[in-house]
Amino acid sequence: MGLTLVEKIAARHADGLAAGTVVRAGDFVSIRPRHVMTHDNTGAVIPKFKQIGATAIADPTQPK
Repeated sequence: MGLTLVEKIAARHADGLAAGTVVRAGDFVSIRPRHVMTHDNTGAVIPKFKQIGATAIADPTQPK
């Protein structure tokens, strides 16, 4: 049986998987998104960011 669209997307963006690894429903994978966004909840996110000890964004191109 072929892969679903979600399985294909998850495999393409999974972090730490070898190229060509098949991802199936029910698998646990870490995803590194190309872009992240935030909106009106920015004020609520900043204290959480500081609470975990973060002092900078690892990839400044991420927040959009």
